[in-house]
Amino acid sequence: MTPDPLAPYIGDRPPTLDELDQELRKTAAEHPTVCVLSEIGRSREGRPMTMLTVQGGPKHVLVLGAPHPNEPIGLAVVTTLARYLTEHPQAREEVSWHLVGCADPDGVAANQDWWASTWPPTLEDYHRGLYRPQARCQPEWTFPTPTFDATLPETRALMRVIDTVRPALTVSLHGSDSGGVWAMASRTEPALPEIMGDLAARYGLRVEQTPSDCIGLPSFGPGAYLLAPPAAIEPDSSHGKGDDREWEPAGSSSAHYTARHGGLGLFPEVPMWDSTPIRLSPQEAVGVLEDARHVLGDLIAELAAASEEETVFLASAKEVRSITPLMIRQIQENPEAGRDQDLVLLVPARAAGMLLRHADQLLAAAPDHDQLQALRAKTEAVLIAWCHRAEKAIRPPAHAAVAYRRLPGGDGPGHGWPAPGSICCNARSGAAR
Repeated sequence: MTPDPLAPYIGDRPPTLDELDQELRKTAAEHPTVCVLSEIGRSREGRPMTMLTVQGGPKHVLVLGAPHPNEPIGLAVVTTLARYLTEHPQAREEVSWHLVGCADPDGVAANQDWWASTWPPTLEDYHRGLYRPQARCQPEWTFPTPTFDATLPETRALMRVIDTVRPALTVSLHGSDSGGVWAMASRTEPALPEIMGDLAARYGLRVEQTPSDCIGLPSFGPGAYLLAPPAAIEPDSSHGKGDDREWEPAGSSSAHYTARHGGLGLFPEVPMWDSTPIRLSPQEAVGVLEDARHVLGDLIAELAAASEEETVFLASAKEVRSITPLMIRQIQENPEAGRDQDLVLLVPARAAGMLLRHADQLLAAAPDHDQLQALRAKTEAVLIAWCHRAEKAIRPPAHAAVAYRRLPGGDGPGHGWPAPGSICCNARSGAAR
């Protein structure tokens, strides 16, 4: 691994919303000649969305933190980039940088306790605190299409920024739970595979060969995949009905919207945990997912029978369950690409964790509800079992969990890590051209 110029600017863990706001305000106050801090909109719950512009050259790069709120590494990338760019004029000679601290403040508010209280988290810590919104509640995936116009306030704020800035490159800072480094792009970009390979080598990670999210997508080099166009991800009513209906997308993404103006949209994905590759045959994977679908269906039905109250956690758990038949079909149609997929073990745990949060929310209002108490214990047992199964497969005891990677010369977690922001820094000579 090679020393990283960003290492001195990385904190001990991803920031909370308050810490993110404080850091961006501090950076803007310390560098008033090059920084402009602006509020670009408000979330559905009234939280501010802040953008720090670091003025430089004529090209424009837009960076979005936390497009998915259970992927907090992007929040740390934003604060790290802000400090680095203001102190290194050469990084902005050709590029003006627009850093949106958080694309989904409400979602982050529902997640941040698990990284603020325990870092790095265990798989169980993570899944106990996780909240992954439904697709129609994700600012990243509610950009308009010919068949979708239910854009969120956060999405409309990002649309205004893209329409005004017209970035040559929009980098939406996604992250995976485990595995290797990879990216999806709105168009073929010849420089991207080499950038991904350099990143992986720098941090001692592997380039992910066929991530679960990319099964069936065209690849233009190792670790580089072409996003499906919006027309190709319109809802398809042919797969299942009712509770067994497959997951369907909502709208399009920031990458697609950037492409409308001729820019490149990029989703870099870096792992929160450094993990070992798993061994899971397509047949085994289908079996795991079929079992999870039935277990989750039973839990959801029992929780619904115990209380008619809906929560965001229950709604999201139902949607995650609807992903399992989609994953099964993809694996059956693409067995070689579908083998050895971490998400086969992790996606069910997401749903179980959110069902546990649903039960906890109901019990907070009715602590003496015996049926809910029993269902909570049952759900917790499922979550623990699934987390232990996944942990054994992807992170055996000899392979420690690291969310911020240690570099030579570093003195602990937080001194070097697989930062998607490095892709932004490489963009001056590659993708942003």
